[in-house]
Amino acid sequence: MPENRKTELRVAETVLPLPCFFPSVSSVVKTDMTPTDHIQLLGFSAHSLFLISAYDVANCTYQDRKRIKTALDKSKKHGAVILMDSGNYEGFWKVDKTWKADNFHEVVKSCKNDLCFCYDNHNPPDSIETIAEDVIARVIQDQNHTNGIVCPIIHGETTLLPGSAKRVAEQLSPLLLAIPERELGKGIIGRIRTIKKIRKSLNDLETYCPLHLLGTGDPVSIIAYSMVGADSFDGLEWCKSVIDHETGNQHDFQHWDFFRHQTNRELPENFPHKQSVLMHNLNFYRQFMKELHDAVKNEDTETFLRRYTTENQASLLVDAIKQ
Repeated sequence: MPENRKTELRVAETVLPLPCFFPSVSSVVKTDMTPTDHIQLLGFSAHSLFLISAYDVANCTYQDRKRIKTALDKSKKHGAVILMDSGNYEGFWKVDKTWKADNFHEVVKSCKNDLCFCYDNHNPPDSIETIAEDVIARVIQDQNHTNGIVCPIIHGETTLLPGSAKRVAEQLSPLLLAIPERELGKGIIGRIRTIKKIRKSLNDLETYCPLHLLGTGDPVSIIAYSMVGADSFDGLEWCKSVIDHETGNQHDFQHWDFFRHQTNRELPENFPHKQSVLMHNLNFYRQFMKELHDAVKNEDTETFLRRYTTENQASLLVDAIKQ
């Protein structure tokens, strides 16, 4: 059984503090900015980590591919960690049945990344044993097509996740093990309970296995899930709204005028409105995750949680966490 929770993750030559958050880029988000625009902004901001989709790289124009390569090269010079998703998220929500593992393998070989998630199965088997066998086979197959590190994604019925996670981690000893937040239960309390079971199951192993939650970008959820053993997150919230630095609440883009004073970073003159908002959001996550890391390290996460919740919300969450 592992002695202590990990407070850092070593990826290539970079050390990431845990918990950590990867701002996600996806064409599923409908805005007036393209995935390429978002990747360029992340490079411009020198953000230390982010997630991109193999699907979006494969389906962009030749010129956009060149822009993405330039942006990723710039990010790597700043020491950023680039996590690549298999693209099945986009393929699933766009009902694109032409997206196959071979498409993913072509991108992951040609596009810079430090980590990638396996080509996951959105229609998983219905038992712990078969889920684990399917995930392990996919990771091994994908690893043959990249020099980076392939991390497993587990899908399945909620009650099967703790056992499936343990079996996969036991066989692969992955750098990260990922599970979609939406499959953990219907509400935040149910999801907290499921994460507790997954963490308990993983902690039966000899070495600590960091747990990544896919699609978790809400600040309160990140804190609560960190308190029960989740270590890493990715989400699209940073590019879908304006985040109030004081409360962590998300607002419509038109409300940027209410919060622009919270951003201290100097921006170029005439910097576009939408990009200014996203820089504001990235600054929030950068500081927020630093403070969460310190709170976890100092075992003071409940105090940090109460900064972003009402008394009633905190009571509900803390009760579930301590059960």
